Amino acid sequence: MTSAAARDLVILDVPAEARAAHARLLGADPAEIHTAGAIDVAVGAPSWAGASGLLVAADDAAMAAKLAERRGLPLTDVGTGFAGPADGLALGYAGATVPGAAPGAEITGVDHVVLTSPNRDRIIATLCGRLDFDLRLDRVQSWGVHQLFLRRGDLLVEVVLQEGEGVDPAGPDALWGLAWRTVDADATHARLTEQGVTVSDVRRGAKPGTRVATVKDPALGVPTIVLEQS
Repeated sequence: MTSAAARDLVILDVPAEARAAHARLLGADPAEIHTAGAIDVAVGAPSWAGASGLLVAADDAAMAAKLAERRGLPLTDVGTGFAGPADGLALGYAGATVPGAAPGAEITGVDHVVLTSPNRDRIIATLCGRLDFDLRLDRVQSWGVHQLFLRRGDLLVEVVLQEGEGVDPAGPDALWGLAWRTVDADATHARLTEQGVTVSDVRRGAKPGTRVATVKDPALGVPTIVLEQS
């Protein structure tokens, strides 16, 4: 029997039909939840979530939820953890659960999650001040994109900030995309292409030592890349 453990949970608010596409991507059977290492990915938002989001692992989720509430993030017991709405996302703490379906083929885990936010200070306060993320990098790319990178344990989050005239800083945050780690980007490209999935050419990633490819499968319901780290 597989023992239960606390793992981070990434919630994708996509239709149930997207499970077949995610199973094809991961080389696995269709499932509500896929587990890769210390991260679970829910393909389809649970009824208590109502949106995409993140629940971070906690050995004592109830105690962590009480602390989050004192910090301004009220959470509700959802059975497998504690969650609540926060500026367009479902956020909270995940308790111990049994693992979901494991990826097959060359996919080994989640590399990072991409969020968007119109409010730098708010998203930092939420993730760092209430969910104990560390802000690792705050940079503006040469082409003008402002990115934050935050980490908590195995979970790496990239935030793309929406800036400029016409952006409402009171607008919602969102989960924009997901990057899956592969041990062989060329093999993943070949496997998916053989199954009729359109995949971009494998290219050098923005991070040194990485190679990436974009999986252009609308059925996934979320922008997706695969990333190989050398």
